Amino acid sequence: MTDWEQRYREGNTPWDKGTPAPELAAALADGLFAGRVLVPGCGMGHDVRAIAMGAAVREVVGLDVAPSAVAGARRLGGVSGVRFEQGDLFALPEGWEGAGFDWVWEHTCFCAIAPAFREAYVEAVWRVLRPGGHLLAIFYLDPGLDPGEEGPPHGVSLAELDLLFGRRFQLEREWAPRGAYPGREGREWVRLLRRREGE
Repeated sequence: MTDWEQRYREGNTPWDKGTPAPELAAALADGLFAGRVLVPGCGMGHDVRAIAMGAAVREVVGLDVAPSAVAGARRLGGVSGVRFEQGDLFALPEGWEGAGFDWVWEHTCFCAIAPAFREAYVEAVWRVLRPGGHLLAIFYLDPGLDPGEEGPPHGVSLAELDLLFGRRFQLEREWAPRGAYPGREGREWVRLLRRREGE
């Protein structure tokens, strides 16, 4: 299992491009966020701050398992309505069950976890969203690893996404990203999913 705290301490964070995900600007222009937003695996918080500055939101919460990432995100801070918390999505902090988030923005958390934890990821996101809440996600279909090399990042197929999310979420829309970091063109896919009712 990847030691994310060690990676941040070493500065070995090639996934951190220093800017928000390019697709996020288009999503903000579409007016896709409102209310309370959770960003799991937020890292240094670039996406968190972009959502807070570009959307009519009440609060944006960045969650990361690595204390050094959270400390770095807080140091960059400076945006109203933003909060950074250190914690594990798979062992949610007290009070987070049914926390009533309106949106979850997924970018690089799902592809960073081992595939064995994907069902747990779906359940965790379902639990923090209010009924009818939305998950907007960029999924890494092809991380471009060398033959025989294993992630993270871990790729996923559309069929796998259907199986993983189908019981808990309704697919509302999907599209190719309208922007991508250099080298990721054609390797990602965006899905807008709505939380289903039920236990």
